[in-house]
Amino acid sequence: MSIRRTLLIAFLLFGVVAAATMTALAWSRSRAALDAEIRLNLESQAVTVMQQIEAIMFERVENVYGWSQLDLMQEIRLDDIDKRLSRFLRDIKSSYAGIYRSIVCVRDGRIVAAADPTLIGTSTRAAPTWLTVQLPAARVELARPDTTAGQPVLTVRAPLLDAFTGSDLGYLQGDYDWSEVQTLLDHTVAQSSRFAMLLDAGGRVLAASSAVRARPDLLAGEFASFASDTGRSGVVREVGTPLGHDRLLVGHAGSTGYNGLPDFGWRLLVLAPERVALQPVTHLLNTLLALLVLAAVVAAVLAINLSGRIARPIQALTELTRHIDGEIDQQPAPVQGADEVVELGRAFRRMIVDLRHSRAHLVRVSKLAAVGEMAAMLAHEVRNPLGIVRSSAQLLARQQGLDARGHEMVDFMVHECDRINALIRNLLENARPREPAMAEHDLRDIVRQPLEMLRARAQTKRVALEFDGAEQPLPIVCDRDQITQVLLNLVLNAIQMVADGGRIEIAAGMHDGAAWLEVRDDGPGIPAARHQLILEPFVTFRDGGIGLGLTIVQDILTRHGATLTIGTSGLGGASLRIDFAGHQTRDATAA
Repeated sequence: MSIRRTLLIAFLLFGVVAAATMTALAWSRSRAALDAEIRLNLESQAVTVMQQIEAIMFERVENVYGWSQLDLMQEIRLDDIDKRLSRFLRDIKSSYAGIYRSIVCVRDGRIVAAADPTLIGTSTRAAPTWLTVQLPAARVELARPDTTAGQPVLTVRAPLLDAFTGSDLGYLQGDYDWSEVQTLLDHTVAQSSRFAMLLDAGGRVLAASSAVRARPDLLAGEFASFASDTGRSGVVREVGTPLGHDRLLVGHAGSTGYNGLPDFGWRLLVLAPERVALQPVTHLLNTLLALLVLAAVVAAVLAINLSGRIARPIQALTELTRHIDGEIDQQPAPVQGADEVVELGRAFRRMIVDLRHSRAHLVRVSKLAAVGEMAAMLAHEVRNPLGIVRSSAQLLARQQGLDARGHEMVDFMVHECDRINALIRNLLENARPREPAMAEHDLRDIVRQPLEMLRARAQTKRVALEFDGAEQPLPIVCDRDQITQVLLNLVLNAIQMVADGGRIEIAAGMHDGAAWLEVRDDGPGIPAARHQLILEPFVTFRDGGIGLGLTIVQDILTRHGATLTIGTSGLGGASLRIDFAGHQTRDATAA
């Protein structure tokens, strides 16, 4: 099996399996999170609404009981002749703004005082007692919510006792508008697919939201099995056949007794169809499945592309290694692909470069060996005429009539002959460089000698040769002859490169306790790409140059611990700066 086919299968399996796993994980986690959130919300709704209903019932019982204990209620003994009790009941009903449908005082089956004057004197029959609440001074009775004049009401009755004898005078009855509880349930499930029901201790419906009230069959049914024996509150899953749903999530909360109000055994249910409640997860699953199909298609496209991108460079690199031979001058093209493949291509290219450098090094060594042999021959031939020149200069120095300038020039000739002889001797000592004879010197004094030696040559090209030295001494520890040779090479190169009438500046100073020297010119300059190249032996870009001047300079400065920096001068040409090592005394150097 080829590497491309192996990679293709691996990519496809990885992409599809990973996408399917992520889809299943995302769906299951989302479903669990949504289910937990729905359950928490259902239970919270049920508990909150149950507490609100208990607070309402406590307030209604306390209202009727409190009114029954007023002294004004004793007017019932006189059949409320002056109507003060009726006016009081009317004011109460008005202040409660429709919470009570009617408030009446009944004695011997006849209404003797009422908020509605039309009811006074009419007969009435007390509704059957459904629940009782024992309070400190009396027992309050509640009748099961029923529909009166088209409106659901909950009747609350409190006995009226004679303040003197304690005998029964009748009772005070308030018909509470039960639709307030229904409205509360409607608001609980507003703009949702949920249902809300308030059940009595037997599981029959006391109040329900509008969707349940619209179905008389549900109101007449029993829901005792829903959320039975599950504690005070919680969420259960029930079969929702009566409501037309397969499964229901039922949040429930039982009554607990509010501020001394007994536990009526009521239970508040908030029901949510499971399928509707989890519909966002169903939409998410459909979306994830669509994304899975898209991911499979994208994975296939990417697998084909990536397997090709990885396999082709490896195949090309393999083919290239098969055809590599002794001709390594041509640089292999960069390999594109994965990081490892690119790194392998880079390593192969580095190997080719190293082979090319090794071959160039061998050629260079061969050239240097040939040049060394030729230098030895030339040194032998040069020493004889050099000795004659030196002797002639010494004889010339003894001649009468030479002025000071002439004696200075003759001294230069003798000194240069000695320096050249020393260089030749160094060449002949198995081409081993001579270690510098270190001594303490003033850099300003060293600079002046080569400048005087080259000033005449600069004048022939009308080149301005200037030295800007520091006022204070510039001490360095060096081999004076070798540093002189460095300056001669640098200044001579500058003279050769600038045009007629050009300008060369030599500046020196101290920086951080170390001396520096810079040779600047207004010539053509040195391109940045050649800064390192021109330091190689036998590399020159000047007609007639040999390419050894800067190589010798670099070698001497390295032995002195100094650095050479090539750049662009403020004059527009080249800048060659020498930074010497920190100053040491001669004694310290010798030690």
